[in-house]
Amino acid sequence: MSKIEEKVYCRHCKTKTNHQIVINGHGHELKHTLTQLDYDEEIDFQFFEEYAIVQCMGCDTIAFLKKYGDEDMFRLTGPNYHSDREYIEEYTVYPEEPKKESSEVSQLKYYHEHFTFQHLPDLIDGIRREVIFAYENRLELLCNTGIRMIIESICKENGIDKRPKLSKKGQPIFDKQDQPVMVNLKLFEKIEELYKRKIIDEKQKNILLQIKDIGNQTVHEIFRPTLRELLSFLDIIDFILYSIYELPHLNFKNKPSHSK
Repeated sequence: MSKIEEKVYCRHCKTKTNHQIVINGHGHELKHTLTQLDYDEEIDFQFFEEYAIVQCMGCDTIAFLKKYGDEDMFRLTGPNYHSDREYIEEYTVYPEEPKKESSEVSQLKYYHEHFTFQHLPDLIDGIRREVIFAYENRLELLCNTGIRMIIESICKENGIDKRPKLSKKGQPIFDKQDQPVMVNLKLFEKIEELYKRKIIDEKQKNILLQIKDIGNQTVHEIFRPTLRELLSFLDIIDFILYSIYELPHLNFKNKPSHSK
């Protein structure tokens, strides 16, 4: 049996070990190789793909191996760009080696809730659950977009959605049924309205405006926030949700005093 030139991961040994290609009962190696010559159309690019069933030489565990190389996969070994090349091959084994998470990522993996919610509107509660799911599954873009949606839903639940359309003179515009023409508020206007109605305080308003700006970057510039940033956003949003929907329901009654 042919030995694989590079050590690859063995799921039983839990490390990279020497492997060899398995031979069938007829003495043939269980492998298949593809190159650009195997395609009907003309491909002006040299490459090869080799697929093989391999066996760990330490514990005999079977795996599936893909080996790939092409004309652009090389490292320079000298001053001549064309002749001083050492070509590289890429080995991928299945089942794959488990990815090691950094200690920081491991600590940030799950969202630990600081508050208990009993009065969240269904709309907000549903979006919040999906946002936490996105966070815990490291879907950073979806998570950050969802956080922006939570802000939008807070405004919607408080009837902050539209405003009358105004003329250049600042007067309301009416339609044929003599009803005011309404236009959608922009998110920063909605956040300002939350503050004007004293639903949030000034510090919360400024924080939500910052989160809104980062959400805009995510949507329009495909900006990916870090897990630590998302964790901060989630904590802030939960604090604001708690102050809006739970604090008004708290009722601390004084215990009756017992006179001696």
